[in-house]
This record gives sequence, C-alpha cells and structure tokens, in this order.
Amino acid sequence: MIVHRAFKDYDEYVYKQGGKARGRRDHLLKHLGKNTENFTRTFQRAAPHLKAGSVLCLGARTGAESLGAEAAGFKGSVGIDLHPVGPTVRQGDWHDLPFPDASFENVYCNSLDHCLSLEKLTTQVRRVLKPGGRFYVMATNREGATLEAWLAKGGNEGLYWQSSDELRDAICAYGFTVTKAWHDGKWGHYVLKVR
Repeated sequence: MIVHRAFKDYDEYVYKQGGKARGRRDHLLKHLGKNTENFTRTFQRAAPHLKAGSVLCLGARTGAESLGAEAAGFKGSVGIDLHPVGPTVRQGDWHDLPFPDASFENVYCNSLDHCLSLEKLTTQVRRVLKPGGRFYVMATNREGATLEAWLAKGGNEGLYWQSSDELRDAICAYGFTVTKAWHDGKWGHYVLKVR
C-alpha cells in the first residue's frame, strides 16, 4: 500500500525537505568522500543494467550519488535537490525537472520516501529519459514500521510503503516495467524502463 502524506501546502513540503540541510552544510559534506565511494560501488554493480551515458540523480543533496556515478563511468552525471548542499548539485524540484525532454540516459533515486506526488515525479522521469533510458530506484523495506506509526511521527517524508516491491509496483503503474531487480540487505534495487 502506497500512502502520500498530506502537507498543508507546497511551501510547507519544500520547507520540511530542507530540515537536514539547514545549518548543517559542513557536517553533511564531511562524509562526501566516503559516501561517494559507496555510490561508486553501487553504480559499478548496476552498470550492466543501465545505459551508457549520464545519470540524473534525484534528491542528491551533497552530490555523492552523481559523483559516484561519474566515477563509475557515467560521464555527465548531475544531481538535483530542493536544498542542494554539494557543489555539483543543482537546485530544483524533481516534480518539475529543469531539463529538456530526452536529456538523460538514466535517472536514479534512493529517496522516494520524500516524494510529494509519485505521479508527477514519474511523469517527469519519463519526460527527461532518452528513448530506451533506465530509471534506477533503490528503496528500503520498512519491516516493523507501520503506517500508523509513520503517520503519527509526522516529519518530512511524503511517501509511505511497507515493502520496496510495493513501491516498484506503484511506479510500474505509471508506465514503467522492470528490466532487472535484486535485493541487498534492506534495500530493493529496481532498474526500470518506460513501457
């Protein structure tokens, strides 16, 4: 079951997404090298299932994702975030991507729990992917995290799912199909293409 959190308005959503970034730039960037190495390994493992070329990394905050993609051979990769911290991340909303149609061979995201509208996001991903492009999603399984507890907690997460496969199915309902899937600990990995 996929549930969207109700925010008072779009401004409240944008404000809440900046919680981790406000006043913590140095702290977040302190781990950039280590996080970039981790993402380099992530993209190296996924490379056989992605298209050669660039990766647009959604919710990239510090840029570790796009730097890791670059290091793994995906030249021209960039990040986007509502509240960018890293030097390689552009400010922008993944619900209204500031890129022309068919701009990227791949799009990547591991933070869809911060999505306000899965329908708007998937529409934008389809728009900016080049023909035959790939949407690589990483999502956690939330074992023991009930919907009731998630709703009561409040916070900045906009999207709830129990299992990563539920999120995969919801994305596929918006015009994608799975080309490759695997699980690694609590993470589900899904490489999708437009149907």
